[in-house]
Amino acid sequence: MNEFPHLDESTFVKTRRQFHAIAQIIGKIRETLVKPIAKSDNLWLSITGGGFSMPAIEQYSELEIGCNPENLIVEIANNKKQYDSIVINGKSRKEVCDELLALIRKYGITAEIDLSEFESDRVFNIEEQDAKNFHTQFVNYNALLSDFHKRVKDGVKTQICLWPHHFDNSFKWFSGRKFDDGDEQMGIGVSNGDDTYELPYISMTLWPALRKTNTLEIPEGASLHDSDWTGMILPYDSIVEMKSAEEQKKLTDNFFDVSFASIKRGFSKR
Repeated sequence: MNEFPHLDESTFVKTRRQFHAIAQIIGKIRETLVKPIAKSDNLWLSITGGGFSMPAIEQYSELEIGCNPENLIVEIANNKKQYDSIVINGKSRKEVCDELLALIRKYGITAEIDLSEFESDRVFNIEEQDAKNFHTQFVNYNALLSDFHKRVKDGVKTQICLWPHHFDNSFKWFSGRKFDDGDEQMGIGVSNGDDTYELPYISMTLWPALRKTNTLEIPEGASLHDSDWTGMILPYDSIVEMKSAEEQKKLTDNFFDVSFASIKRGFSKR
């Protein structure tokens, strides 16, 4: 794992919003081409070492469309050794959508894909260093989340998904206990930032709400969030205060392990 970079809030927000737009475009294509088996299961993307992409679509020769943030390109490939890429910087969202729609016809896709909601005249303008910083934190967080996902042995857990609509990378854990409105659960993941917290953050949410939260153990660098949703949050600033990648990893691993164990104890004492 590379050291998490220091992020300037204003430039990060601009960068994040532009990559979010790409994620929404790719997500819409996947949503159109993949028939859902369960609610929303045709929407999600995955983070890879090179950036993010849709999982391969079997019926279209393992078609994949993804974004490489460091190289500022959208890539498309299949198992027939076809490969193409689109440079995004300096182009409008409409130009990128039009190029991508024209390109995928080469891959045997005839379905009508409506990207009109993303076809604005706003131009992609991402600085190279900002793209690299985004990519580093993006991939780092995914590696740490994946490691924790493997450490969870009990209950039932979903796979990790990058959701295009909120641009968060997360999974759910279910205790197995039922309540009137659904299943007791935690949402565990990383947000790339939102209206409340502009910089990325890790969160562990719980449902249904606990009667008492003052008995929960708060991990180092974290805090209890209880507005709109209830759970633990580890802000980006807490991570970059650490002096090395090893210390950053230790702090993050501790957040996952302590928060998970603490919330589970809270669940057991309802």
